Amino acid sequence: MSEREKNDTPGSVYRRCTCREPVLDENRQPVLDTSGKPKMRELGSRCPKLKGKKAHGTWWYYLKLKPGPDGKPNRDRKGGYPDKDAAVAALNKVIAKVDRGEVIDHRTTVAQYLTKWLKDRKTLEPTTSSSYESHIRIYLIPAFGHIKLEDLTAEPITDMFDAIQARNVIIAYELAMIAKARAEYVEWKALYGRKPGRPKRNALPPPVPAPEIPKREPHAQMRIVSPATMQRIRATLRSALTAAVKKGQVSRNWASLVDLPSGKRPKALLWTPERVEAWRRTGEKPSKVMVWTPEQAGQFLDGIENDWLRAFWHLAIFRGLRRGEGAGFEWPKANLETAVITVDWQVVTVGGKPLGKKPKADSERTLALDSHTLREVRDHRERMAEARRDAAEAARPWPVTDKVFVREDGTEIHPDYLTDRFELLCTKLGLPPVRLHDLRHLAATLLLGAGADLKVVQEVLGHATYVLTADTYTSVLPSLDRESAEKAAALVPVKSRSSTGAPLVYLLVLGGVEVAMTNSEDAQAIVDLWNELLVHGCPELRERTAAMPKKRTRWSGRGVLWEHRPRHQQLHSAVAGIDRRSGSVIYQLPLTGQPCFEFERDLYTEQAAVSTVRLRHGLRGTVEVVARGTDEAAVKGAFEQALEQAVQLRADNAPEDNAPSAGVLFVG
Repeated sequence: MSEREKNDTPGSVYRRCTCREPVLDENRQPVLDTSGKPKMRELGSRCPKLKGKKAHGTWWYYLKLKPGPDGKPNRDRKGGYPDKDAAVAALNKVIAKVDRGEVIDHRTTVAQYLTKWLKDRKTLEPTTSSSYESHIRIYLIPAFGHIKLEDLTAEPITDMFDAIQARNVIIAYELAMIAKARAEYVEWKALYGRKPGRPKRNALPPPVPAPEIPKREPHAQMRIVSPATMQRIRATLRSALTAAVKKGQVSRNWASLVDLPSGKRPKALLWTPERVEAWRRTGEKPSKVMVWTPEQAGQFLDGIENDWLRAFWHLAIFRGLRRGEGAGFEWPKANLETAVITVDWQVVTVGGKPLGKKPKADSERTLALDSHTLREVRDHRERMAEARRDAAEAARPWPVTDKVFVREDGTEIHPDYLTDRFELLCTKLGLPPVRLHDLRHLAATLLLGAGADLKVVQEVLGHATYVLTADTYTSVLPSLDRESAEKAAALVPVKSRSSTGAPLVYLLVLGGVEVAMTNSEDAQAIVDLWNELLVHGCPELRERTAAMPKKRTRWSGRGVLWEHRPRHQQLHSAVAGIDRRSGSVIYQLPLTGQPCFEFERDLYTEQAAVSTVRLRHGLRGTVEVVARGTDEAAVKGAFEQALEQAVQLRADNAPEDNAPSAGVLFVG
């Protein structure tokens, strides 16, 4: 060792073993320990067996480092390598790390680093810290926490997400088996269950035993982990490794190299009659995010007329109030004289416990109340005052609080209580299932249906950008447009709509659109083509499989009567919205291709490309640019040209602030 240091060699490799020899004193006598046994020490590189041809010991490397802050010599030494080549490779790796200015640390594991990293993050929001902690505890540490931080690569990270997806398959199978067993138990109970009343002691057991509902084995992952959650788990690890890269503890951020399924936000879908019928038949929701129609929302509000929290349900439906914002809403923030409320406080859950905090800056907002919701809030205030008086008369304690929404005994509401209460009310009323958070989507749907532009919806819901609002709710617009068109057409009394003398037709329902056809062969051909496109996974044709009617019905007179087979094309389309004042692009949906039939009259075209520039209603109305056609390249060019034309036309045709207007500004 001393010879290497004397020659000033930056690094070297050598072989050593763990053979031992007695420790001798100056008289060459063994030194004894406290128990009277001779003390032993390793021979290391001095073992004579290392000079033989037979393999003995392991290979180590030695590297001189810069002196420490105290001026003392510093070094790096590590062994256990099976041969010289492995030790040389390890030495070269360490030399490269030193050249890059990285820290040499052979002891810290990933688990130790992640634990310390989270502990040092003092400025994190409690909800974010809780999320990071659960990701580290449940997923990251069990998967590769034992690996040394310097040895971490992308492979164990990829293996972790593969294991999560494999576990998802198992969970889905377990839940399916439990659902099947519960359905069998319901059938068994209807046939062999005990009748109402007290059963006799000597009653015979049922001829068929009750089916057993399987129990799931405990596991760290008991729920299906969605792609969005996997993206958040990776984001936690990526944030931690970014800090490690900055400190020179790792060479690169391995989490950034892992490919995951897209965690895009699911599109909101309306509970149309066809979807409700399919749900009642199969019990499956078409999408994770479902939105009630205005009629279904009316049924809910009628059904909760006597509910203690009905004012909160009105605010959630019409103003998009979140559950945490409702639990944290206080009377000083409600100006019932001007019908305005301020949302600047919320109650969140951290580890199951409620915690009050300010929302994000974009979520702080002032909301105007409609007359109906204002009346509900005033009625709620009167009911609270009456309940407080009744409690005082009965000598029951009533907590002193400024909270608007409390329990009937005056205690504060936990956000989870609102969720559980809402699910109970939906089940009791027999309405198609939606989440409590989906009432925000309903609020957006009602605003869009009333003609509000995306900027207004963004401000009411407290979204950070136009893009978030557009990406979430544009899938709802076609259903709203179709419903509005049908209602508008129904206002005009046309005699030809009378059923008397109306022709018999085959009435097809294709993606929610009624298509009346006179010829059975053409009708069957359209049904077969529609189903073929559905099988091949066209994203816009996932409504339901079309069926050929068994018999003809009288034509209602709505729409077009098709005496020939409607044509279809593969159309490409692109949409964007432009701020009419600044000219900046507010939202832009990517160029997509989808089949389009001739009966979709507002969309169908046989031109290579056609574009429109339209100014939406409202003081803040946006300039909407739409391009579609049969040729993808032509549509792309027309869309870019229309964007340039829109920027010019929005300035030339922008209305005065006190006289907003709307209409088509350009058609190309």
